[in-house]
Amino acid sequence: MPVNAPMEYYKAEERFKSAKSKEDKIAALEEMIRLLPRHHGSENAHAQLTARLAKLKKESEKKGARRMGIKKEGDAQVCIMGLANAGKSTLLSKLTEAKPKISATPYTTTKPEIGMMDYRGVKVQLVEIPSTFDPEYMSIARGSDAIAIVANSDKEREIIESVLKNNYIRQKRVHVEPEESQSMLKEKLWGMLGLMVVYTKGKDKRLSPMALDLGSTVKDFAERIHKDFIANFRFARIARRGRMIQAGLSYKLQDGDAVELHLK
Repeated sequence: MPVNAPMEYYKAEERFKSAKSKEDKIAALEEMIRLLPRHHGSENAHAQLTARLAKLKKESEKKGARRMGIKKEGDAQVCIMGLANAGKSTLLSKLTEAKPKISATPYTTTKPEIGMMDYRGVKVQLVEIPSTFDPEYMSIARGSDAIAIVANSDKEREIIESVLKNNYIRQKRVHVEPEESQSMLKEKLWGMLGLMVVYTKGKDKRLSPMALDLGSTVKDFAERIHKDFIANFRFARIARRGRMIQAGLSYKLQDGDAVELHLK
């Protein structure tokens, strides 16, 4: 039994023990791995769970079970979920250049549709999940950074929340409606990710956007560019709302900062 694991871990463990299908076992194991604290004393438990998960996935594939993976691209991945005809495809096409098939016929989307949303130069991958909620699609949602729920009523929201709970999907989520303006939708999706946009300022004075976690420091910024920058760091010059700030590695950055690193 792992030490200091939260109660949710043991609930997931019970779900694993009582699961009838391999897909349900895989989902419960993925939840256990996510919830198990990471420290020296839990290394063996993590290794055992990971090995068990790999074995189950291999067995599932051998028996012909269909598993689909979506390669994460961009700075974050958001899965769009909703019931049939809720407006998922409309939302995807509104926020990206993707051209999913949009129809009044239910279940037109039979496989995940992917598009890339631009937010102030930062790229966010949007994945539309078919409303059949097949286990392999739920696995994609569990691995995403956040969930955008498209619903036209409180009842629809409740159903999707129940689907998420039953599939152990606990990511951050936001409720959206396709008829909202494009700018408002982008702000909603970006706002739930807990990220900020900062800009690298090179010798040519061009600004390139970068996504960082809220509360990140100059050190976090420098490490994203190149690990050697920390050893050779002198100071950072930050342009913030019309003023210049000279800062060290521990200085916290804010959304919209333009950072120029000065090295030894």
